[in-house]
Amino acid sequence: MSTKTTSNKNNKNQSSSNKTLWWILGGALGLGLIVWMAFAIAGEAGTDESIGFGEVTVEGEDLPFFDASAADPAVGQTAPTVSGNDWNDVEHTIGPSDTAKIVVLLAHWCPHCQAELPVINQWLADGNLPEGVELYGVTVLTNRLRDGSTWPPGDWLDESGWTSPTIMDDENGSAATAYGLTATPTYVVLGPDNENLGRYVGIGDGGLDALAAIAAASVGE
Repeated sequence: MSTKTTSNKNNKNQSSSNKTLWWILGGALGLGLIVWMAFAIAGEAGTDESIGFGEVTVEGEDLPFFDASAADPAVGQTAPTVSGNDWNDVEHTIGPSDTAKIVVLLAHWCPHCQAELPVINQWLADGNLPEGVELYGVTVLTNRLRDGSTWPPGDWLDESGWTSPTIMDDENGSAATAYGLTATPTYVVLGPDNENLGRYVGIGDGGLDALAAIAAASVGE
């Protein structure tokens, strides 16, 4: 009997020790998780999200939202004048001028934009932009959490070899709203008087030639 009692006591002591060990391990892991979360939150709080956005001014009436599955109902309407700065704080204005314009709205996290960007760069490098036509970029829907590897968008464009004048949209999406953005990448073709000649989504290399022809035809009209 005494042997069995001693054995039971030993088992109870061992069980108690095991529970204590698990409590200690659990507490250590919990503390570690709390510390990790604290560092993560501190890191998030220390990130300057503002470097992905610019200051945008819109003058005029916004174009209606664009349904890419149908013909653009806003063809012939005057697009608003959009002004803003790039990541080097250089200001640009997309508005009435002596030139026609192709405006491409790009989201840094969008895989279609990422695929189309080198196509645009090569098209421009090959000298395909007609005389009297300018190409502008507008970075829209910026969101570091959607793709940190291409954020901020200025670095993404710089690293890609992008050289076209670019406006960074603000946190309210003022430029995106001005052009009636519903998908990326979206191209907006504007005549010299800022008349909307058509909006298009994801066009690729051959499509750039078509848009350039539309823009060039409006010059000197």
